[in-house]
Order: sequence, then structure tokens, then C-alpha cells
Amino acid sequence: MSSNKSPTAGEMDVTVIPGPIRGGQCPTPREIVVVDARKVFDFCTQEDLLERCFTIPDLGEDASVLDCRITNIQCEEIMDREPVRDGSGRAVVSIQITLTLRLTILPDAGEQPIRVERTITFPKRVVLCAPEGTEVSCDVRGTCICTVQPDAAEGEPNVCCTIQLCTVLTVTANVKLLVPAFGSVRARRCPSAASPSGCPPEVEDCEPPFVQLPTGRKERNCGC
Repeated sequence: MSSNKSPTAGEMDVTVIPGPIRGGQCPTPREIVVVDARKVFDFCTQEDLLERCFTIPDLGEDASVLDCRITNIQCEEIMDREPVRDGSGRAVVSIQITLTLRLTILPDAGEQPIRVERTITFPKRVVLCAPEGTEVSCDVRGTCICTVQPDAAEGEPNVCCTIQLCTVLTVTANVKLLVPAFGSVRARRCPSAASPSGCPPEVEDCEPPFVQLPTGRKERNCGC
């Protein structure tokens, strides 16, 4: 917590405690400080549905796929960005997703299952708020389901997979921000788990570390 002197002479110091703002008002800041921070310029998600077929030799008439898992997912920015010519700082960004499918296949009735891996490369282009000097990172999660194609001719792909991916894209850069400050923070005294009488301490509820935005929102401000 910190103490903030009121601009009016004679008034007592105002104690500022970290936490939710109660009543919708804050005391007057004591100073404006420069903070070296990692600013988020864009933060969005995209879903992709892919279909890929492979040729796996020596599959019998009763072959089946027992399991499919996605492993070793990598995502990186490729090619130069193409700025959108409207002065907004947006750009067309090209990224490439590389993942490995790990399939557990029963080659035929009565045989032992085998494990097969196939690597898939998936390029995509997205429009992001990505002015010069920013970095694009992505986190990809996904699921897959595969089936054997019994009517495939010899040499043709005989296993087809449907892959659903969710990609979280984040555009960041190191910036120096001017931030109003109330003063330095000192550690508060932690309440004990229970008082001598066995009653729980009287403490305020903690706010969640993030706020979940409503789903289905198609438009958002770039904030460049």
C-alpha cells in the first residue's frame, strides 16, 4: 500500500491499497512514471478445419484407426509482412504451423496395433495489428480423428484424417509507457487461516487474473 498526500493543505494522507476500485473513484496520482513493459498490440484466436489423407501400406480389409493424437506442434512467422495501406498499423502476416499426427492403427483383425506418425505443414495468412518492431507468437491446440478408406485403390491414400485447430495469436513489443502512480507498494500483513476463536478472517474477494470476453465478437479495436 502507499500514502497519497491530498493537494488540499491540512487534510490527512490518503492510504491507497491494491485491489478492486470501490465506488468508481481513485485518489489523485502522486506522479507519472515511465514503465518498461511488454505491450500487447493484438490478441485473437482462429479456428481451422483441415483434412489430410495418407497412404499406409499393408492394411487389411478389417483395418481401423484406434487413436489419433497431435504432437510436436510448432508455429512460426514466415515471409515479410504486407502492410495494409490504411495507416492503421495492420498487416497481413504469414505463419506456418507444423504438427505431427501420431496414429495407432489395427492393420487387420487379429493383428497387433502399430504406431504411425505423419507430419503436416499448414501455412495461413491473417490480418493483425502488427506495426513495425512487433513480434508475432502463436499457441496452437488441436484434436484429430482418422478413418480407414476401404475403397481406396492400391497406391492411393487409404487413411484420411480430420484435424481441428485453435490458434491463439499474440502481437507484442517492448515499449516504455507513461503511467500515473500512487506511490511505492509495501507488503500488507497476511491474515491467518483462522482466528483463535476458529472464525475465518474478514478479507475481500480476489478478482480473477483475467476477464473472459464475450464469444462471437467479430470486431475489435486494433489499439495501435
